[in-house]
Amino acid sequence: MADPGESTTATRAGQRVAGAVKQAAGAITDNQDLRAEGELQQEKADAAKEAERADEFAEQKREEAEARAKEEELQVERERLATEDAAAAREERAEQDRAAEQRRAAQETATRQQATEQVARSREQELRRDEVDAVRERAAAEERAQDEEVRAEQARRDAEVIEDVEESR
Repeated sequence: MADPGESTTATRAGQRVAGAVKQAAGAITDNQDLRAEGELQQEKADAAKEAERADEFAEQKREEAEARAKEEELQVERERLATEDAAAAREERAEQDRAAEQRRAAQETATRQQATEQVARSREQELRRDEVDAVRERAAAEERAQDEEVRAEQARRDAEVIEDVEESR
């Protein structure tokens, strides 16, 4: 298929040639109207060519502006994505920090709990030792008390014997 710009260019060239022919014919025949018509036809072809160039230039500028706008949109999108990525990374770090803090707190709690339990076990063992010592001391005291009762009973018997001996005398 032929390019529409080519037919326009051919038409314009044909109008320019036709205008030149009319201008030359007008000059040869000394027909000012024909000569003016030829000049006008050439100017019209030149103006159409200039208009086409202006359209092409405007189209080029429009395409450049669209390309710049697309590039700016892409840059804005890249920046938005980078901002989202940075926000997601910050959120991930914050989540990791929260999780680490929770682990530290749980570890500290477990350590405190173990220390508390150890202290409680130590106190319980100490109380048991004290209780065993108290039971032993009580048993020893009861044994001493029994020994004392036995000696007291022996002393009473001895005293009775001595009394009996003195009375019998």
